[in-house]
Amino acid sequence: MKKRNIIKNLILTIILAIPFLLMFTSLWFFNTWNTMTVNELMFNVKMSLSGASHAMIKLFIMRAFLPTCVAALVLFLFLTFVKKEALGGKRVLIAIAASVAALIAALTYTWIQLDMSSYIDQQLHASTFIKDNYADPHEVKIEFPEKKRNLVYIYLESTEVTDTDKEHGGGFEKSRIPELTDLALQNEFFGEGTDKLNGGYSMPGTDWTMGAIFAQSSGLPLQISIDANSMSEQETFFPTVRALGDVLKDEGYHQEYLCGSNATFGGRELFFKTHGDFDIVDYPYAKAQGWIPEDYGVWWGFEDEKLYEYAKNRLTELSKSDEPFNLTLLTVDTHFEDGYVCRLCEDEFDDQYSNVFSCASRQAVEFVNWIQEQDFYENTTIVLVGDHPTMDADFCAMIPEDYTRTVYTCFINPGVSKQLGEKRAYTTFDMYPTTIASLGAKIEGDRLGLGTNLFSSEKTLLEINEMDTMTSELNRKSHFMNELAGITDEMAMEQNYEGASADTDITIDGDVVRVVVSNIKGVVEKIQSIDVVVNVEGNSDNQRTYVMEQNSDGDYVAEIPLEDINPKDTEFNVYCRGALGSDINLFTQRGDMNLKQTDFQEYLEALKSYADSGDYTVFITTRKSGAMRLTGENIEALKALGINGDIPKGQDITLVAAINSELNDSYATKDSVNVKGKVNENLSYHLKGSWDSFNDKDFMLKINGDNIMIERKGLHFAVVNNSNGRIADYVNFDLLDKECRRY
Repeated sequence: MKKRNIIKNLILTIILAIPFLLMFTSLWFFNTWNTMTVNELMFNVKMSLSGASHAMIKLFIMRAFLPTCVAALVLFLFLTFVKKEALGGKRVLIAIAASVAALIAALTYTWIQLDMSSYIDQQLHASTFIKDNYADPHEVKIEFPEKKRNLVYIYLESTEVTDTDKEHGGGFEKSRIPELTDLALQNEFFGEGTDKLNGGYSMPGTDWTMGAIFAQSSGLPLQISIDANSMSEQETFFPTVRALGDVLKDEGYHQEYLCGSNATFGGRELFFKTHGDFDIVDYPYAKAQGWIPEDYGVWWGFEDEKLYEYAKNRLTELSKSDEPFNLTLLTVDTHFEDGYVCRLCEDEFDDQYSNVFSCASRQAVEFVNWIQEQDFYENTTIVLVGDHPTMDADFCAMIPEDYTRTVYTCFINPGVSKQLGEKRAYTTFDMYPTTIASLGAKIEGDRLGLGTNLFSSEKTLLEINEMDTMTSELNRKSHFMNELAGITDEMAMEQNYEGASADTDITIDGDVVRVVVSNIKGVVEKIQSIDVVVNVEGNSDNQRTYVMEQNSDGDYVAEIPLEDINPKDTEFNVYCRGALGSDINLFTQRGDMNLKQTDFQEYLEALKSYADSGDYTVFITTRKSGAMRLTGENIEALKALGINGDIPKGQDITLVAAINSELNDSYATKDSVNVKGKVNENLSYHLKGSWDSFNDKDFMLKINGDNIMIERKGLHFAVVNNSNGRIADYVNFDLLDKECRRY
């Protein structure tokens, strides 16, 4: 056979194999994550996948990629060795048909598994349940005792009441967690006074690790619009929510989060940093500290045996301080699929996952016993809670369908006594106020978020509402959750087209401003029109709309009379009007048309004439890493602009400045900078900058009382008109990621 035909068949095979990869991936995915929901799927897709388990990657290769390779080999052999005239000359058509069938199978199976019909209905019919039942922690009075209790909070990966034996309320003949069962029976799990364990229900938006952590810390489900759920694009995680870590931080607690994986996975580090400023002790940290070799790696990072060892060391150190502490742990050995067999595991059961749970039970209780032997235990509350029910599809296959699965719960040495002796019906939302109450704190109304203090006599939402009703309401879209996430309905609509963009060129050509729009991306609706909306000098009375005309090469063009705008201060917005009624913003340019350079050096050189003119003030500040990548040419341009102080090449440094022809308020330092002042009666400023802080309070670029800073790392510049205080340009240069973002 000719080499050309072989290459042709190989290329066709690769194209036709893609649907088979989708099909085998969906089969593997939903057989592995049989409880996966749309919200969970989209949250994890949006979040960084760094730190994912190598075991998961291997499973994908074995169960999806390799079967695809086999299918591709069959397709290639079929196309190569079956003669053209065979099968009625329809050889290629048959191969294409097989590929299309695989694509249809993948899409249909995914649609059914995710129950997309129900999901679409839930998104179309929003619920006010969360808003109606939300007890805002910002408005609830919480009183802590004078002597504050320490907290050790342990998220037990995938651990549920189901894991114990039927005699104690579980689903198995023989308990997989006998030590944890005895521990709960000796302490508090909010049962009915019998030996049957009672756990919390994992509700929609709480049934994966980050959702569970968020629910137990804030009393809320991690349920927001798919396209608004882009936490990886933000520097904060639900910034308006007051969570457990926020409350304890305000009370002076030192807080640490320990896990045996990479804490960035799923947004956990972002959450704990945003809510409580936790110190993060994770897999990368352990390597950096030399606790484990640089090349060490098992399961998701390091095993629970080491996690408990490090936790003991941290507790020993923390107990020496006078300040109260909150040590939060997340175990990992019992993560599906089948868990990790460590050196401590015994061969007690026929299946691996049971042996791993049995080992995890012994390790967790041994850790609790160690704490109870320490001097600090008397003033320490320990909470052990499963994060969510296991996602392992096989492990619970033998459990009766009518058995209700709940997460394991155990409160040890709380600083409060419960008021009711009856069995409580509760969810993991209730962990939030219950944990605070267990520290001896008094909560006005005994409710926080959607949670209820289980030590009180106040009814939980699950005791007031039917389970089906509560589940249905939580599954629906919530505008209130978007608001808590800092996302308005308008922003959510915009984020449906967050990938929408267009190449836009705006130039002055004689007595007209020529606007050319091309390469439109991310618009799925039929385009009705492309418009340029012009707003001169921020005055809505000067707003004009120009309908663009499409030329023969597909570009859209508009010519705007130069007299209609002010080149020094005009906002241009390019909108796509869609057939379904959407107004999709494709491009925005504000301020001075002469200050739109994306090359950093060119921008610095352009700033010089503005700073020297007497008509403008140039403001500069630093948000996290920004100056390390400054070139010698950049440094010279900054000094020429007026920056005082040494700017070392190749080092991070804080640069903060307010510079014009008569003012030079500038700093180049290793310290954080906080400076405020007045240019004149029309222009005041307040600048904060730091190259190494993680605290949002250390960053600000406030002009006339309005903080205009973008929440992005790098060097931030604002050029402001001295006479009226209007911003001629605002830009952020991230020299590390080589990105330029404009206000």
